Amino acid sequence: MRKRLRAAAAGLVFMLVSAVLPAAVFGKDFKDVSVMSSYYTAVNKLSESKIMVGRSDDIFAPNDNIKRAEVCAVLARANDYSESQYNAQKLPFSDVSNDSWAKGYISFCYENGYVNGMSEDSFMPDGYITREQAIKMVVCASGVGDEALAAVGPKWYSGYINKASKEGLLNGTELEPPKADESGKTPPPARFDEGEYATRQFVAQVTFNSMLVKGSGKTENITVAQASQDTPADAYEEEIWMPSQDDEAWRYYQYYGEDYEEYIKEEQNEKDYTVPEETAGESVIEYVPRGSSDGMLVVIDPGHNYNGVDTGAVGNGLREQDITFYIAEKLKPLLERNGFDVIMTRNSLKENVSNESVSASLARRADIANRNGADLFLSIHCNAGGGTGIETYYCTGSDSGRILADCIQTNVVDEIGIRDRGVKSARYAVLRNTNMAAALLETAFIDTASDAAILGNPEYQQRYAEAIARGICDYVGIEYK
Repeated sequence: MRKRLRAAAAGLVFMLVSAVLPAAVFGKDFKDVSVMSSYYTAVNKLSESKIMVGRSDDIFAPNDNIKRAEVCAVLARANDYSESQYNAQKLPFSDVSNDSWAKGYISFCYENGYVNGMSEDSFMPDGYITREQAIKMVVCASGVGDEALAAVGPKWYSGYINKASKEGLLNGTELEPPKADESGKTPPPARFDEGEYATRQFVAQVTFNSMLVKGSGKTENITVAQASQDTPADAYEEEIWMPSQDDEAWRYYQYYGEDYEEYIKEEQNEKDYTVPEETAGESVIEYVPRGSSDGMLVVIDPGHNYNGVDTGAVGNGLREQDITFYIAEKLKPLLERNGFDVIMTRNSLKENVSNESVSASLARRADIANRNGADLFLSIHCNAGGGTGIETYYCTGSDSGRILADCIQTNVVDEIGIRDRGVKSARYAVLRNTNMAAALLETAFIDTASDAAILGNPEYQQRYAEAIARGICDYVGIEYK
């Protein structure tokens, strides 16, 4: 049984912390911030509360660009970071030294899922942050980051901008959604130029706005280390039961996405529930390939969340949620090269689709595909429980899903060369809740050493991606390029 500490009561939003730089001064009137400025209140409140510093005693420099490390400092303080109570974690970034003034802030934001690195081993703390990067951080710090992926669009940041707009995080900025005029017409939104650097006034305003949002996933104002020392046990509540890999129901639960009691009930009633079945040897329905990928949208679902609830299986030093993303990110450009439009349910390794519950995580993946009118859906997973080989699932009763699964299974088995476990049917949540041809690929067994050696090899991850892309091209009826 997994447990998570959860604070029973929130602390103060505005917390007194030390200044970052010796020259920085808090709580001052800045001569370059007019009382008529749209961002005056935000700058004033953040300065008074010792959350954001000026460039000097009386200069805020509202139009200056702001560095990634500085934004981490602002958001950490806004979410009750305390240098005396927070223990900085070991970071994977070679450019964040142990004696860096920003290490604690970056660790806090990284640990809480506000920010990722620019690569696996680089954070670029002194690089200027773009507006889309800042918006993503603020959305996550507001506790509504999980919801952003339900409103995805053509860019990795589309969902975050949509969510920021909906939650009022952009109010008072140049990106504030326009209001209807007297005639009832709403002007078009401000043009968003990708890659434009965020200014200090922009970060001040969106941070101030974020402190008014009470997202359910907002960082608790207490650290685990502090809790174990200062907080009575009855101030915390236990998280709902989550089945582990060793539980009998684990294999079905991780995809079925319902309460355990509901799983047992349907298993006993054998109603609207299908145990995975082998389909090899059955007659294949007549299928006419489309013959073109033009305008076709594929949603790729790297199975499971990076952390929190609905995390994947583990084995041989590997985590399922990492392997599925590595394959998915290699698959995306291959499909795009062949004319498909592609949306990922997780746009970066450390993102979560939803941390409300397993059911919510699975439901949101299907919702992303349905809302965007996808033509195809593929969920990528690693198997577990002892065994070896590759198998692909489709939703029971779906003819198009069965053909898609067969195309993918054939190509992946031919490319990887391990045991062919066949195409099977099941009513897994991500299959039965999607409105298009959908398949779920079990790449190999993560808890079997020989399979894990393949899964953890980047060259094989690329081969998986290429084989999946060929399978999707076969399903559509086009030549793989």
